[in-house]
Amino acid sequence: MMNYQDMIKQMQTQFGNYATPFHGVNSKMLEHWEKMADYQLDMARRYTDATLGNLREASDVQSPEQLQSYLQKSVEAARETSDSLAKDARTLAELSQAMTEDLQQSMREGASNLAPKSSKAA
Repeated sequence: MMNYQDMIKQMQTQFGNYATPFHGVNSKMLEHWEKMADYQLDMARRYTDATLGNLREASDVQSPEQLQSYLQKSVEAARETSDSLAKDARTLAELSQAMTEDLQQSMREGASNLAPKSSKAA
């Protein structure tokens, strides 16, 4: 007959077998979310700095020549921003794809660890 302590140990062992794969998947998700958040914060910082810089330049315009120069710079800045947005969209898609692949791999590994081990006959 199994006593209470043995029953608790058995439950902990069984729980550990099932929790380990989930721990791996959760760790991978956290790692990827952190990368994605870091990248998005960097993006926000870059675009905010560019916007504020553009607003500062606009507030300094005091003559028709400065206005013409500002407008020329604005066209170039818009092109650079468009290029940056396209690059950032590609990078975010790549980060998302890497997360999907990593999670699928972790789930496959976890599922194989949960599969009952076949016992070989002696």
